[in-house]
Amino acid sequence: MLAQSNYHQLWLREQDHPAISLPRWQQQMDLLTSFYHSQASLILQLADNSFQVVCAQQSQDYKLNGGTTFFDAGLLKLVESQSGYGQFHVKGNEFNSALSQFQQVICQLIYWPDGELFSCILICDPEQNRFQEHLAPLIETTKSLIQAELKHLFLMIKVQMLSVQDEQTCMLNQYGFNLMAPRQLSLSRRFGSHAGIILVEALFDELTEGQTESNAQRLRIIARIIHNSLREADVSARISHNQFIILCFIDNESNLDSLVLRLKKQFAKEGQNLNLAIGQSYFTPDIQISLVPMQQQAIKSLKLNQLERKKTTK
Repeated sequence: MLAQSNYHQLWLREQDHPAISLPRWQQQMDLLTSFYHSQASLILQLADNSFQVVCAQQSQDYKLNGGTTFFDAGLLKLVESQSGYGQFHVKGNEFNSALSQFQQVICQLIYWPDGELFSCILICDPEQNRFQEHLAPLIETTKSLIQAELKHLFLMIKVQMLSVQDEQTCMLNQYGFNLMAPRQLSLSRRFGSHAGIILVEALFDELTEGQTESNAQRLRIIARIIHNSLREADVSARISHNQFIILCFIDNESNLDSLVLRLKKQFAKEGQNLNLAIGQSYFTPDIQISLVPMQQQAIKSLKLNQLERKKTTK
């Protein structure tokens, strides 16, 4: 698992973000509803092709309360085809969700600071039609406020990523592994998966003088091979100068042996000048809660592997 952020796919309402003030967003919806005399004013978030109502002000219950998640192919097509400038008007019959209750909807897109679409502000059935042109800056102001807070959140996430990321390989570092591994282990326990730990150590002191790659290049090769060999649920990290750890989720111990064998083949194929020692341990998460004993078992396996290599090279 490379250190990366999936904040685009996380519902804002379900996270605790000091950078985001949802009460302030709600005040903006109250204000827009008042000025536009609208039936409803909404802030929506888009994630994994679905929408969630972040904040809402409704004149009656339109089934669009805060936290409501829904799919709307018509709205999805509209927001993905529009540019981020200005507002556009949509007829209610273009929607196929609860939004189809409205005759007319004003839409203003909202973006994350990296250009990814956050979603939109919707003003549903505004009665104040004569002064919509004069009221348009109000929506722009709301958009600016929301995007400023999203930028603050974005920067906070970037700082957090740097604290868990190994700069040289872009993998998780020791701190990141200690943060992520228990979470994944807890999830695996729910689904009854077994787990294994693999330690990979690069033996730089045994490298021959004729090799041209630098140690940094070798570390990046190891990191890439590990990343490409694992599934999304697995966790990998660089935990010291020349040591990597993998927490993988498997059905049985033979699967762990197969993964180690596959890694060895890839190391031999893609990194011909790599000199590596590998240790492993297998355990059942519902029996073993702490990772520490299993890491110690993998370290013992690694040391045995190193001793065997020394015997064969003599």
